Amino acid sequence: MTTDKSLSHMIDEVRGLVADLHPRPRRLRVRAGEFDLEMEWPDEPEATSLPPAQVVAVEPAGPAPDSTTVAIESPLVGHFFRSPEPGADPFVAPGDVVQEGQVVAIVEAMKLMNRITAPGPGRVVRILPADGDVVEYGQQLILLEPDESARMEIAS
Repeated sequence: MTTDKSLSHMIDEVRGLVADLHPRPRRLRVRAGEFDLEMEWPDEPEATSLPPAQVVAVEPAGPAPDSTTVAIESPLVGHFFRSPEPGADPFVAPGDVVQEGQVVAIVEAMKLMNRITAPGPGRVVRILPADGDVVEYGQQLILLEPDESARMEIAS
């Protein structure tokens, strides 16, 4: 259900953005998080209202997250960066083990670098956006496989 809701929200957002464009594009492709959306409008003379878009193709950009994974979500809208500066090593890569509070990425918003941290110990399964991608509030950034044994050690 969350996927359907996210997809519906994405389609509504794209329609809203396109409605303000003059001239209107004939075809548009958008990739956001796990979605790859392609929309196409019929060839018609410019009308006073925007005809409904037809969704041509909607495919997950990768495998669906496992129910055992925990998603680190973006707390704000901005540009996603995997490393502290251009050319530097990334904070984390798939397969890396992270600890609670460890910086795993940065989201830049209005020239402010916002540190994204791991909510708990675990192993990085997948990094969803590409370096430099614009991310939305609540968009999944990184999937972690929680390490319950590490959590128990920290708690005791």
